[in-house]
Amino acid sequence: MLMWVMSDRAIPKSYRTMQGFGVNTYTLINKSGDRFFVKFHFDPELGVDSLTWDEALKISGQDPDFHRKDLEAAIKSGAFPKWNFSIQVIPDANEHDFEFDILDATKLWPEELVPKISIGEIVLNRVVDEYFTETEQVAFCTAHVIPGVGFSDDPLLQGRNFSYFDTQITRLGPNWQELPINRPVCPVMNFHRDGAMRHKISKGPNYWPNRFETVPPVGETFKSQGHVTEYPQRMHGVKRRVRTAKFQEHFSQAQLFYNSLCPHEKQHVIDALSFELNKLEEMDIVEKMIERFTNIDLDMAQKIAMNVGGTMPSAAGKANHGKKSAFLSQEAYKPSEPTIKSRKIAILVGDGFDAVGYEAMKGALLAHSAVPVTIGTRRSRVKNSLGKDIQPDLHFEGDRSTGYDAILIPGGAHVQSLAKSGRVIHWIREAFGHCKTIGAFGEGVDLVKAALPLTGLKFAEDGSSDAVVRSYAVVTARSYSTESAKADLSIQDGDTGFMSNFSFYLSQHRCWARETDGLVSQVAF
Repeated sequence: MLMWVMSDRAIPKSYRTMQGFGVNTYTLINKSGDRFFVKFHFDPELGVDSLTWDEALKISGQDPDFHRKDLEAAIKSGAFPKWNFSIQVIPDANEHDFEFDILDATKLWPEELVPKISIGEIVLNRVVDEYFTETEQVAFCTAHVIPGVGFSDDPLLQGRNFSYFDTQITRLGPNWQELPINRPVCPVMNFHRDGAMRHKISKGPNYWPNRFETVPPVGETFKSQGHVTEYPQRMHGVKRRVRTAKFQEHFSQAQLFYNSLCPHEKQHVIDALSFELNKLEEMDIVEKMIERFTNIDLDMAQKIAMNVGGTMPSAAGKANHGKKSAFLSQEAYKPSEPTIKSRKIAILVGDGFDAVGYEAMKGALLAHSAVPVTIGTRRSRVKNSLGKDIQPDLHFEGDRSTGYDAILIPGGAHVQSLAKSGRVIHWIREAFGHCKTIGAFGEGVDLVKAALPLTGLKFAEDGSSDAVVRSYAVVTARSYSTESAKADLSIQDGDTGFMSNFSFYLSQHRCWARETDGLVSQVAF
C-alpha cells in the first residue's frame, strides 16, 4: 500500500483517467448455488494518467476544485466519461491456491493469475441538479448489495459493513436511507418506523404476523423463486483472533509492483519517498525506513539513502523475486483506439495570429470531441490576420498550463509580441516540463524554439514545406493549409498531417522520454 500511495497512482490527472476498484472481496452466487469470490474493476476509456509532482503542487494552490470542474466540463461538453466494468472471480474451492491470502485487502489479484472478465460499462452522462442534496448527502454502505452478491470473510469488509452504516447514522441521522439520493428508485415496503427526520408516512402495523394480515414478508417467496440465495458456508476449525501466515507477508507484492513499473514510474516513486523522508529531522526513523525499503529493492533503497543522507545499505533485507505483472504500470492502459475526447488544449494567440490555420486546427480538435480553449494576451477581443476580432476564453495571467493537456501555437505576426512575454515563455516551458504535447506551425515554431533552446529537440525548418517534424511530442510544421488539414481526418503517428500527429501524441497522455533522456532537467519552470 505504501508503494502504491507513493507512486503516480496517488495523484491522478483526472477522475476520467483514474482506475476504480474495490479493495474488498465480495462473493457471487450462481443459479446452482455455487459461490465465487469477486473483485470489481473500472478501467477508464481514456487510459490511465497522473499529474506530475510539480503539477500537483501547483494545481492544489491554483485551483483546489480542479478535479470537480474537469469532470463537469467533460460531461457538459458531451464527451461523457466512460469506464469498462469488469470482474475477477475465483471459485470457492480455489481460495487457498495462491501464495497470498485473497481476502487480504492489502493484496491485489495479479491479472496473469486471475484475468478480468468484461461485463459492461459505466457512463457519466449528466451532472447533478443540486450539489449538496445529490453529492454531499450521498451515503455509501458496503453492506448494500443486490441479490446474488454476498460477503466474504474479508476482515476489512466485515468491519466496514458495520462501521459504514454506523457512520451514516451519525452523519445524516437514523433515516439517512430515506433521503432522495439514497433511497431506492423502486418503492420498497418494510417495517422501519420513527426516528429523527422520518420522511415516509406508513399505514398499518409494523410487525408480522398481525390480525389484519397486511404487509406480509416476501423474503421466503423470493428465495423459493431463486431471486435471493444465501450461501450455506461450512464452518470448521478453531476460531481465534489471529491472522494467517499469508497475511503476515508484506513484501512480495510490493516487489511485484515496483518491478512492474516503467523507468520513469520507478524514478517517481524514488523521488516521492525521498521528498517525504527529506523532511524528517529524526534520522533514526529515516534509517528504519531505508532498512524497510531493502526488503523491496536494494537499488531503490540505495538511491533513496543517497538522496536523504542516510546510511548506504549494502545488502537486501529480502531478495527481490524479479517477478513482474504487465497490468500494474499505468502505461499498460493506453486507449485501445487513440482518442482525444474531452482533452483540453490551450491555443495561445495575440493580435495577428493566422486566421486560417487557427480555424482549421480548432475544427480538427472539435471534430474529435476535444475541448479547445483560446488563451489570449487579454480577454478582450483579439484581431486575427484577416483583421477580424475573436473573443479569447481566458488570458495568460488568468490561467496556467497546468489546467490543460496540451498547448498549440498558430503562426502569424502575433509571435513577435508573444516572444516578449515572460508569461508566454513560462507557459511553453512549464508544459514541456510536465511532459505535455506541444504543437506549433508557421512562425509559432520560432516561438517554441526560443522558449526551448535544447540540443536534443528538432523542429520544422523548411519554410516551403508542410512536412511535420515530431520530437519528444513537440510537433511542428512550417505551414498549415487547407490541403494539410485534409490529412487530419484520423489520429495517428507518422506520415500524416500536423493535427493528426499532434492528436496522436496527445492521446498518449505524456512524453515521459523527456524525463528519462534528461531534457526536463534542463528547463526551469
